[in-house]
Amino acid sequence: MALLPRALRPSVVIRRKAIWSGLLGPSRLWKVVGVFVFGQGTIRKFFGKSPEKITTQKVGLDSFVNVINAKPMTKKQRKRTGITKADLKAQASSDVAAAWARKAAVKPKRKVVRRADKTAAMAAADRRAADKRAAKRAS
Repeated sequence: MALLPRALRPSVVIRRKAIWSGLLGPSRLWKVVGVFVFGQGTIRKFFGKSPEKITTQKVGLDSFVNVINAKPMTKKQRKRTGITKADLKAQASSDVAAAWARKAAVKPKRKVVRRADKTAAMAAADRRAADKRAAKRAS
């Protein structure tokens, strides 16, 4: 429930003032405010969506990998291809686990092998969760 009625919200009041005093009136200040307020949506559409954070994986002591999708797909594209955020997270987890497995193969220290096993277990859990959601969606 909104605290203020729509007509009294600051954003609505500023837009109304920008239209009446700036675009339809003589005030240059309100013309600039109007361009700023109404131009934000156009700029956002022109430059596209913002990056979408998929997952964060811990890869070492005080080290993290953030997996970010720089150009998120639209809802229509995701539905057409059948890709979900859970699938992307599972793929990212398996990529991190594969990197740790390669590192463990090159340098078989106990600490590295334990980390590789742990990330492999996390990747398997993420894959199971993605498969479970896909099966739920299909039924």
